[in-house]
Amino acid sequence: MIARRLQFDTVKYGILHPNQLGGVAQQSTEDAGVFLTHLVQAGWAKGLKTSIIAFDIAQFFPSLNHSMLTSILSHFGFANCIVDFFSDYLIGRSTQYSWNLFLSGACDVDVGIEQGSALSPILSALYIAPLICIFEHRAQALNLDTYILSFVDDGLLISQGKMYNKTLPELYSSYRVVTDLMVTFGLVMKHDKSEIFYFSRAHNDSNPELDLLAMGASILKLKTYWRYLEFYFDQCLFFKEHV
Repeated sequence: MIARRLQFDTVKYGILHPNQLGGVAQQSTEDAGVFLTHLVQAGWAKGLKTSIIAFDIAQFFPSLNHSMLTSILSHFGFANCIVDFFSDYLIGRSTQYSWNLFLSGACDVDVGIEQGSALSPILSALYIAPLICIFEHRAQALNLDTYILSFVDDGLLISQGKMYNKTLPELYSSYRVVTDLMVTFGLVMKHDKSEIFYFSRAHNDSNPELDLLAMGASILKLKTYWRYLEFYFDQCLFFKEHV
């Protein structure tokens, strides 16, 4: 009941970001795939190539900080009774570990939301919403023309341009901004899962590498196909591999 009411209020008051598709009622992976496909094809109509960095958040649900979450609820204007409920429900929790006859002492648990709980999708969406808004403000201040798309713990940074010498520097700077914001929100980028992909209809395109070693990632290289939310994308959107 509480989860459904939170979902209703977030839609009614426009709390979540429009590009935030995960954890939101009546949104699915299909919506993310259709959005991305439309964006790529709209870019082609303008003569633009689309470059993407896909990133994952490590241990997303177990890493959500309870105090940060209640502050976010308060910031978004939820009623005090709602904020107080989650403060009582989440903050000050403890747990014990047992193994055969061994039972540990009580350990404080100030992070984590149960994955599979009715509350976890909407609470995780609310947690990530201000991060996306802050990213957009910082990207605008740095003159970065970059989209961000979020589906729970899977994120995309998207840049469009006629040449890769425009899109790749934008993606590099945007990746750095997101990495710094993750630290601020108590989250960690899973750098070894980051991937790069290009959508281009140009024959024998250059498809350059992107060096992210300075940020703890690797040198990202284009793959023949890119798997995203159970879609198999190819550069020309033929979807042969997916079929």
